Order: sequence, then C-alpha cells, then structure tokens
Amino acid sequence: MNELERYLRQVLADLPREEREDMHEELYAHLMEHRNDLMGQGYSEAEAVDLVIQSFGNETSINHELKRAMFPWLKIVRFVWSVFFVTAFLCLVSYGTMEFYHPEFPNTLPMESIVGGFFIVVFLAVAAEAIYEAVNQQWNVKWLRNPWLFFLAPSLLFGAIESRSWFNHPDQYPDGLWLDLFAIPIGAFAYLLARQFFTVLFLNKTGAKNKRRRLIR
Repeated sequence: MNELERYLRQVLADLPREEREDMHEELYAHLMEHRNDLMGQGYSEAEAVDLVIQSFGNETSINHELKRAMFPWLKIVRFVWSVFFVTAFLCLVSYGTMEFYHPEFPNTLPMESIVGGFFIVVFLAVAAEAIYEAVNQQWNVKWLRNPWLFFLAPSLLFGAIESRSWFNHPDQYPDGLWLDLFAIPIGAFAYLLARQFFTVLFLNKTGAKNKRRRLIR
C-alpha cells in the first residue's frame, strides 16, 4: 500500500461503504494527477507525495468534516448510543457478579443505582470526548488520533494503580467487590466497543442499504 492510499484510508475512515468507495476512486485519481504534475516539475516521487498530502490537508480534520457533512448529528447519536451501551454493559457485569457469588439472593439492581451510574458515565464520557477533540485539534500525532489508545491506555493505567489496594488488602474486597476498582477500564473498553459497533451496525449498513436501493431502481 503506497502513502497516498494510506492517507486516503484515514481521510475516508468509518464513512458508509458505498460513499467511501465512490470518493476513494475520485480522490485517488485527483491525488495521483497532482502527484504526476509535481513529478513533471522535477520533484522526486516522495517529495511530490508529501506536497500533495500537505496541499490536501490534515486527514483527521477532513474525515471529521466529511462525517459532519454526511451525518450532522453523528457524534450526538453515537454518544447517546455509547452511553446507554456502557450503562447496560456495566449493569450486566454487576448483575452477573452478584449472581455468581450469591445466586441464592434475588439479585436485582435498584433503579436509583442504574440512573446514578448512567449520569456518571455521561459525565466521564463528556470529559473524555472533550479532551480527545481538544488534543486532536492541538497536535497532529498519529497515536493520539487512535481512540482505542487514547481512551484505553489511561484507563488501564488508572486500573493498575487502583489494583494495588486489592493486592494489599484483599480482605476489603469480598464477593467480587474488587471489580469496582476496574470500573473505569471496563467502562472505557465498553465505550470503545460501542463506538465501533455504531460504525459497523449503522454507518456501513447505511451504505449497504443505499447500494441495494440503487440496484433495485
């Protein structure tokens, strides 16, 4: 895969399949034409590719603009979906843990606990997304643009720090209470999973549906 191909993949990442394929073909032809023009002016291939990418713009910014143009409410819908997904996931983990340690009890989750957990997830998710957007606008660093690394790495570090309490005082965490120490990394993993599911289930499916409609017509 050449540098222009990698660049375009990042520009068109997570867009609906059909739109991604159509835009890739058109944009790739345009970029190659620009590259050939620059090489005709005496630039080496590597220099021409770098100039083409610089002139076209930051791939993350372009990707965000494309998503906003195609799906104005994309981030809001994805955020709401992800928060509900994380809340349900954490409730399921909590219920499963209680059932494992105390199957003899009617292990139901109080509604106030579910609602409270929901708002905690909302607060943490808003803060994490705001920091993620601010960092990506400030610094053009490849690994910082990867949400899996950006969200999961700090949460795992936090979980590792918290786990010291479990190792030092295991008697304070009976019957699965030690899982509370890892609520942040578990929640972060579920949040990232929800974002990925949203892309697979809705964005790519939207592209596939549009393609089927065109074939039917």
